[in-house]
Amino acid sequence: MNKRLWLVAALVALLLAVTPFLGIVAVDPRALLRETPASFIFWQLRLPRALLGFAAGGILALAGLICQSLFRNNLATPDLMGVSSGAAAGAVVALELKGRLAGLGIGGPTLFSFLGALAAILLIFAIARMVRSFSLYTLLMSGVAINFFFSAVIVIFQYVLDFADTFSLLRWLTGGIVVAGYFEAVFLLALLAAFLGLAWIFRQELLLLAAGDDFAESRGLDAAAFRRWAFVGLAVFVGAVVSLCGPIGFVALVVPHLSRSWGRCRQGETMAFTVLLGGGLLVLADLLARSLLPPVEVPVGVVTSLLGAPFFLVLLLAQLRRGE
Repeated sequence: MNKRLWLVAALVALLLAVTPFLGIVAVDPRALLRETPASFIFWQLRLPRALLGFAAGGILALAGLICQSLFRNNLATPDLMGVSSGAAAGAVVALELKGRLAGLGIGGPTLFSFLGALAAILLIFAIARMVRSFSLYTLLMSGVAINFFFSAVIVIFQYVLDFADTFSLLRWLTGGIVVAGYFEAVFLLALLAAFLGLAWIFRQELLLLAAGDDFAESRGLDAAAFRRWAFVGLAVFVGAVVSLCGPIGFVALVVPHLSRSWGRCRQGETMAFTVLLGGGLLVLADLLARSLLPPVEVPVGVVTSLLGAPFFLVLLLAQLRRGE
């Protein structure tokens, strides 16, 4: 196995072990075995937060890798395809109906995020059926249009909600990892394991699609049907992340570029690198978000954008220079 993969895994494990001790209030390791405020901060706030960040980053990065394989386009992500904005719009609807959904607990926003992400996919397929074209260009452009549509829906709700709810909505839309306890972390970690397992099972199909629909169909794969079901799966997993953490950008776009270069064209290694790098990036971004401007906590989505935008520009310039 790639030695670099083991090194990255060790570094991410070290990051997960160290980050709960760091922040505005440093935690002394000697206080962990006693009932003190420091031990409560470590066990009930920071450790589950780090686990949630790793799971969310891993899911987003793997979703970006799969989306780029499905479209054979390194710029294709769930954000661009409208999946993330659809999930966010669903969660916004749940916030508007929070009084009626109070009895559902986490099922309320999570369910509506799933429905919003699925609605984005169904709308894309409906447009493709109307124009009688399921080409990659049609699906990609339809996704861009749906993304703008759901973004407009979110803006409408910002005007409909009262001031307090609007302020809360704006903070949520910037992305954040806020958790008290382990339920959300375990929930997303289980989804990450299931997502990675499914991606591993269908890794050959993803490789065939990355080579082109004609090639995939010559090998017996129904490219259109597989792409449809893959989109449904992406909607489920991305919707879960958005419902708990809000929309977090650039993880799904930047991480697959690194994982492909480090995976040495081996699909299994590329997927493993994607999950590790995506999870590690979001854990690091969350540490910066709660440490940069004490006592104010910067939204983690802002940090990922600050880190991801220049990094992506460097990658883009490097590719253009190689192309020249």
